[in-house]
Amino acid sequence: MADQQRPVKRRVALKLIRPGMDSKLILARFEAERQALAMMDHPNIAKVLDGGLTEQGRPYFVMEYVKGIPITEYCDSRQLSVPERLQLFAQVCKAVQHAHHKGIIHRDLKPSNILVAPYDDKPVPKVIDFGLAKAIHQSLTENTLHTAHDMVLGTPLYMSPEQAQLNNIDIDTRSDIYSLGVLLYELLTGSTPLEKHRFKQAAWDEIRRMIREEDPPRPSLRLSSAQTFPSVAVGRHTEPARLTRLMRGELDWIVMKALEKDRTRRYETANGFAA
Repeated sequence: MADQQRPVKRRVALKLIRPGMDSKLILARFEAERQALAMMDHPNIAKVLDGGLTEQGRPYFVMEYVKGIPITEYCDSRQLSVPERLQLFAQVCKAVQHAHHKGIIHRDLKPSNILVAPYDDKPVPKVIDFGLAKAIHQSLTENTLHTAHDMVLGTPLYMSPEQAQLNNIDIDTRSDIYSLGVLLYELLTGSTPLEKHRFKQAAWDEIRRMIREEDPPRPSLRLSSAQTFPSVAVGRHTEPARLTRLMRGELDWIVMKALEKDRTRRYETANGFAA
């Protein structure tokens, strides 16, 4: 967090690389993120305001300071109803659509990268952290980003099956659609499709196998079989029976379509998902 003095006084977020972390790969990613964010102009994506080098020659960029908390935390702390959660989620989809329209895949969509902050007393989600972003049509940086063929990028709980492949070269915008599906599942049920505790105990190869092969239960099923169901319902401002009725049918179907292992069966676009 920093204070800009001129040309305008404002609170900003300053992003720079820690000393000793400045490997070629990290510097290239940092530059790619700066370029990706500079291309964006959307109310639900944090804006880049400035950038340059420090006196020590370390690159930095300055972005809008989002005084928010992760979207899941925000919804739970305010006990938002399902329609209110869906309204916030649709805005996130539109931000992701804007990035895709600009030829950028985020590749790391998860609650901690989607902060909700009040603007004029209205909650506004902002997508941040394009540190793993990938450009579809052009290179974001002159420094070539070579990802080792056996390296997997992203956060396992929110990662698409194709990201969990070792040769994940041809990832496209539908990978972000999958991650959005995971987020919606969590906003609705309070749990990710593949549960956190299972990932904690599993080896990396087993985690990748689960992501690629295991089909999670529909949201309504996950809810009704959870011991925490009554408290999940209270957190969504309703009672258990009504919550199950609300999920069953269309919401179940929409979430599971976004979570299809085969990307050709998911929503084509983030706007289609939002609609």
